[in-house]
Amino acid sequence: MVSVLFTYLIDSPEMTFSIFLVFLIYLYLEYILLVFEHCPHDSAQRSAYFNKEVLMKVIHYGKAFFIGAVFILMGSVAFALPVTVDLVQNPDYISGTPYGSGSLTYESAGASFMGSLSVSGLIPFFTYQMKLEGQPDDDFTANALIGSIGRWWVIDETAAWGGYSVTDDQVAAEWAAGKTVLGYLLFDSFTADASGSANLNFYVDSSYHVAGVPQPDRPAPGDLVMPAGMYDAVSFIITEDAAPWGTPLLRRDISFEVAPVPEPATLLLLGSGLLGLAGFRRRKT
Repeated sequence: MVSVLFTYLIDSPEMTFSIFLVFLIYLYLEYILLVFEHCPHDSAQRSAYFNKEVLMKVIHYGKAFFIGAVFILMGSVAFALPVTVDLVQNPDYISGTPYGSGSLTYESAGASFMGSLSVSGLIPFFTYQMKLEGQPDDDFTANALIGSIGRWWVIDETAAWGGYSVTDDQVAAEWAAGKTVLGYLLFDSFTADASGSANLNFYVDSSYHVAGVPQPDRPAPGDLVMPAGMYDAVSFIITEDAAPWGTPLLRRDISFEVAPVPEPATLLLLGSGLLGLAGFRRRKT
């Protein structure tokens, strides 16, 4: 859970700013309240008081508030347990004999699909795509969510490459015609080293057409937000970044949840309420 929390903070600067802004405001108000309530009138005593007792009390209350804010944030984030699975060689690899091995570790719940990848036995110095692909027969909703931020591919054995791409405006007609439409998202890529291995962390916040080339009708790389919801049946695939775009490694049983991230305004409102309660308590005392 701690790793998920810090991933949220790193990838959500607005949220981080909101939390610390509330924290600093609280410290300031606590300081003012303590000064007016407990500060001695004698100037010599006042100086010593400022340097020790008031500072200690401000730190004490500030720490309590900050810990509370962190727990509130953690409570709003789905509890995530990491899942580790082995990748399997694709029996339908189109370029000959499937190859490679690897493992995928990902969070079962979080602000996006995120985790780490370790692969070996690939082509040295070759670039590979990392994709999420829907399974419309098993999880139509997840397939649609992935396609909405990635691309749509209509299965058609009579067409070149076994299908064709359609746009967001065309996909409804393909569904209505009874066609199988895959939603898929190319979210990252990597280049294997001299031994054909690679190790990397990933966080889905981008949509690409091919490696390094942004998908033109999607948010800019780094700005993409995965729709919240359950992704119960999703495929993770590694595809060669060159024709005929063979997929040597994959995993078909990926399941995770994308949980909505609290808005900064919500955190500020909550913080304001806590500050008000703190002021009310002081006034009552």
